[in-house]
Amino acid sequence: MMAKNFASLWPLLFPAAGACFIPLASLDREHDTAKWIRAVVYGIAMLALGGSYFYLASLWHTGAQPEFEMLRMDRLAQFSGIFITIAAMLTVMQAWDHFQQEGWVKAETLSLLLFSVTGMMLFTATSNLLLMFLGLELLSLPLYALVATVRTRPEAPEGAMKYYLTGAVASSCFLMGSVLIYGITGTLDLSAALAAKGGADPLFLAGVALLLLGFLFKTSAVPFHQWTPDAYQASPHPIAGFMSVATKGAAFIALMRVYPGALSGGAAGPKAQQVFAILAVLTLVIGNLTALVQTDAKRMLAYSAISHAGYLLLGFVAGTPAAMTGVLFYLAIYLAMNMGAFGLFTAFGLVGSDTSYDALRGLGWKRPVMGLCAVICMLSLAGIPPFGGFFGKYLIFKELVATGHVSLAVLGVLASLVSLYYYLRLVVALFLQAPTEALERRRAEQPLAPSFLSGFSVISATVIVVMGGIAQGWIASRLAGPAVEEGLKLLR
Repeated sequence: MMAKNFASLWPLLFPAAGACFIPLASLDREHDTAKWIRAVVYGIAMLALGGSYFYLASLWHTGAQPEFEMLRMDRLAQFSGIFITIAAMLTVMQAWDHFQQEGWVKAETLSLLLFSVTGMMLFTATSNLLLMFLGLELLSLPLYALVATVRTRPEAPEGAMKYYLTGAVASSCFLMGSVLIYGITGTLDLSAALAAKGGADPLFLAGVALLLLGFLFKTSAVPFHQWTPDAYQASPHPIAGFMSVATKGAAFIALMRVYPGALSGGAAGPKAQQVFAILAVLTLVIGNLTALVQTDAKRMLAYSAISHAGYLLLGFVAGTPAAMTGVLFYLAIYLAMNMGAFGLFTAFGLVGSDTSYDALRGLGWKRPVMGLCAVICMLSLAGIPPFGGFFGKYLIFKELVATGHVSLAVLGVLASLVSLYYYLRLVVALFLQAPTEALERRRAEQPLAPSFLSGFSVISATVIVVMGGIAQGWIASRLAGPAVEEGLKLLR
């Protein structure tokens, strides 16, 4: 019985144990052993994430879906765990090079990252409101610190403080929503609360709305997006990539547990669709138009991340199981696209906050493999075939048309066309714009730093993007589909 109970806990225990061991392994501060200690702590992080990944993969392969009290390691939670661990492993590989380039090698960074991974897994593996709140805080608090982890950056404290203050408000709203639902239904289990009340009680709907606000903050959806550009700009490049992918993915997957039973299945279904439609339109329009005028590539990717939340929200407007499958497929490809895009900054040796388009001039010819990866990732982010990003948007747009939301599908296509401009702007800087004389002198004085692991992570992400275009049917039917079916059953 004990082994059966722990079967659902092991995916969380691996990163949690790694997060505890890393500070102990880094206690020795002797200069002679610094390189060895750095290798050990990064090795511990990869072993912890790899152990969780392979355990989740084995559960998926055998079809086992263990439960322990309110913790359900079902197919949806397994998909989420695999998604989060892959994002974290790519982040660790990029962090090896990036923090060496920054001259800021601190073991606690990896410990905080693993604690955040643990919180994300907990957040997506339960429908108990108390456990969801604990998971939300466990994933959020380390990220607040990680934004400002390189304290020598002048913009780091501002970005972290803005993220912390807005995150505190969102967490308060989530907690207040949980209190309302518990006060009305007398249970902390969301599935039982839905069965008791459905969607008719006004206070119950108010509680669900407050919960939704907490989710939307983590997804960077408009109007809860103001923190995103400053927090990403202040963060180290790998941390910004991780936040743009893992946090957004965990929030959408957790929302997937709430939305079908709480809203679409009851009297509030049409109203919920209207709310999601309005949020999706605002997010697409504001995210894309603001990204157009950016002069910094990293801030452009931040506003791009906002706009992609709009595409994912369109899947919730359709609300069908096939649309939810499209959302999970899109998240899987988005993981590769964005981790590859943010990894390019480290792979090209851009240190600090200098990530302007001018700083990228001519780098595509200096590192042609990374330049090719940049082209593929940018085209896929814009939704150009035959890459995975195109098929992710296609699955969502197809369901929008099938459910009668043709105008929203047209808006999504137009938004993709607009985004092509600012994505190609990065490619133009890499290949078609010559560096200035001052930039050439600076590069001659400071040669590009070696970035083997970050380059490997970018190539790996690019391969996933390409495979998403080739094997989209297999990913949708064998991975995303089963995860949606098992997850939605929990709330029916």
